[in-house]
Amino acid sequence: MRVGNVSQMQETQKNIDLVAADWVAKMINGDLSTSEHEELHIWLNAAPENQQAFIEANNALAVMDEAIRSKDRTTESPSSKVVELKHPAKPSSKAPSAKKRRWSYVALAASLLLAVASTRIMFGDPTIFLSADYHTAVGEVRAITLEDGSTVTLGPDSAIAVQFTDQIRNIALISGLADFQAVPMERANKRVFTVTSPHGQVQALGTRFIVNSFDDHTNVAVLEHQVEVKPNSATSEQIAILAENQAVRYNRHSISPVSTIKPDRALSWQKGKLIFDRVTLREVVSEFSRYQRGKIMIANETAARKLVSGVFDMTDPQAGLELIARELGVQNISITPLMTVLY
Repeated sequence: MRVGNVSQMQETQKNIDLVAADWVAKMINGDLSTSEHEELHIWLNAAPENQQAFIEANNALAVMDEAIRSKDRTTESPSSKVVELKHPAKPSSKAPSAKKRRWSYVALAASLLLAVASTRIMFGDPTIFLSADYHTAVGEVRAITLEDGSTVTLGPDSAIAVQFTDQIRNIALISGLADFQAVPMERANKRVFTVTSPHGQVQALGTRFIVNSFDDHTNVAVLEHQVEVKPNSATSEQIAILAENQAVRYNRHSISPVSTIKPDRALSWQKGKLIFDRVTLREVVSEFSRYQRGKIMIANETAARKLVSGVFDMTDPQAGLELIARELGVQNISITPLMTVLY
């Protein structure tokens, strides 16, 4: 099974969703011109997927608008189980009126990827399920024994495709994260053990390592022996050999300097905890998304780059998100169970 085919299908759906959201944004900003009406008509009739995405974008906008109206009428008092959190919130300046806030939120949300189908939000991307040999549900951690005796502990909302032949042992990490404990080559007919992500390849030179895939990069942490990390477009100088308790981050074209990790922190997700040390809110949100149904979106690039440090109990991820938003001075709108927007 090929991770590339999955990525192409997801990219096609993402493009359709973005176009639909753009049309909704144009419509709420004012009447469409005659030529725009004709262009929209042509696009809608081009494919059933376009029509469905447009309907879902309108529905999502309506739900969000109603949630914002309700939020303007109520106050929240979230609780939290966070042990530690840095970057206290700064006092805000004079707040805009509820009416102005409501419409600015709606316009902002409509310009983002709102046309995500309820079924995709609640039950995951079907292209992943069709392509995976093993996958986990939101919040689920699963241990898997492969045919060669290697074991994989699959993180929540994660998926892998396995390709074993007489020559190779390859695992495609389609999404999420996994803890790999590879049987050495000497006990597997000299076959190398590799893990591929959309950004590159990790080859086991030892036994145990963790691979964590995000939209724009992949993290690798070694717990035992060594691994070789190679981005897709890497030169020979961009290939890293990691030793025990070392980690790197890489994308398709580059790799970060090697850093040192603490094994208990790297494995905390297997005990229902997430530990961050000056990690961007964007990455924190990606991790949190694996533990709760619905979509968590960041609508503000400045907010996405803010740093978070803390220990979070994933039995109640929403409480952690609420505290992060409050402490970082980031606003949030929760549309349970469909969507949470941070801005």
